[in-house]
Amino acid sequence: MEIEMDILMVGIDHSKAAIEYRESFSFTKHDAARAMNQIMAWYPEEIAGCVLISTCNRTELYISTKEEEVDPYEILCRVKEIDMNSFVGMCTRRKGMDVVEHLLELACGLKSMVFGEDQIITQVKDALANARDTEATDIVLEKLFQTAITAAKKVKASVHLTAVNSSVVENMITVLQQEFDTISGIPCLVIGNGEIGRLAAMRLLQAGAKVTVTLRQYKSREIDVPLGVNCIDYQERYDNLADMNVIVSATTSPHHTIRYEEAYPLFADGKKRVLVDMAVPRDISLRLAELEHIKLYNIDSLGGISTNTVNNQSVAIAMEILEEYQQEFRKWYLFREYIPLIQSVGRTSALSVIDRIDKQTKKLIVDDNTVTELEKLLKVATNRVVTNLLYGLKENLDQDKWEVCLEAIEKSSRKNSNE
Repeated sequence: MEIEMDILMVGIDHSKAAIEYRESFSFTKHDAARAMNQIMAWYPEEIAGCVLISTCNRTELYISTKEEEVDPYEILCRVKEIDMNSFVGMCTRRKGMDVVEHLLELACGLKSMVFGEDQIITQVKDALANARDTEATDIVLEKLFQTAITAAKKVKASVHLTAVNSSVVENMITVLQQEFDTISGIPCLVIGNGEIGRLAAMRLLQAGAKVTVTLRQYKSREIDVPLGVNCIDYQERYDNLADMNVIVSATTSPHHTIRYEEAYPLFADGKKRVLVDMAVPRDISLRLAELEHIKLYNIDSLGGISTNTVNNQSVAIAMEILEEYQQEFRKWYLFREYIPLIQSVGRTSALSVIDRIDKQTKKLIVDDNTVTELEKLLKVATNRVVTNLLYGLKENLDQDKWEVCLEAIEKSSRKNSNE
């Protein structure tokens, strides 16, 4: 039985849009929370919940509707104050089970630029947590995202999807090894202490580089940096820039962390430098790439491993696992839709029982209060027995048979109640 799910999404990602277009739709955690607040305030009659995912490679808006027609692309453009005609060919809309299938594949890395990467699970978790904190999510999106996270964990525990050297950070190491004879001993500056920044610092350190990381007010808060890494305050980055051969920036800042005007004089010595920009929106001024002795890489040019390079058997196993979780969500959604019907059958059956014994009860019991109390007890008991029977049928019948059976019982109960 096909069902219409009131779930919509729109997304822009690396498969259709280059970084200069994706960054127009990027959100910080704070901006995403504010956007979800706006959406819920703008569409109180149409939208039951929403979740925003924003990463380096994609921005996606998930919406649970109240059986009202809304266009998620129009909503996303409204939030970002973007002309709808500018990006329509770069965005993808999905609906119903297509949304479920997409999110489950996304959560385990099957749709990542870096195939099979692990970070996306955390990003999906964080997006759900942000929506919860904003009170923007609802029971449908909560269940959908939890299902995706659980499915992704099962896939990660069951098969190995990530190819050798498939992460963006590993690709950065490969690029640096090609640009320099050796990474060992090369001074490197990493701007940003998020997950990507810490991973980049760790891998550079493992490769033998002399690594310095920037932190904002690091002396006044707890820090988490690899042992052996030098720390400087973010405001001191330009003071150290001239000494560096490699500069990596991976922040969520909406502004450039390395601006052309400040960096150009420091790079005038002609020393070969590699700049690696892992941020969306971009951290490093593109004008610096015009300098002959500067190489600038971004999240797109570092690339990743495509699906075709990964063991097909592992992908097939992963897809089988995801199919199970997709069907589990479908059954949950369908059952959720039938809960009001089950409750209705229970209430109708209870009223029918009370109606049929009303005369006999009043003959046997003269006290009106006792009759009323007895009818209440009978109503509750009958409702509970009938609903338990219907739930029991669900556990013992195929889904299609249960749906047909339930609909027939509901029609019969309404007919009997009218007799």
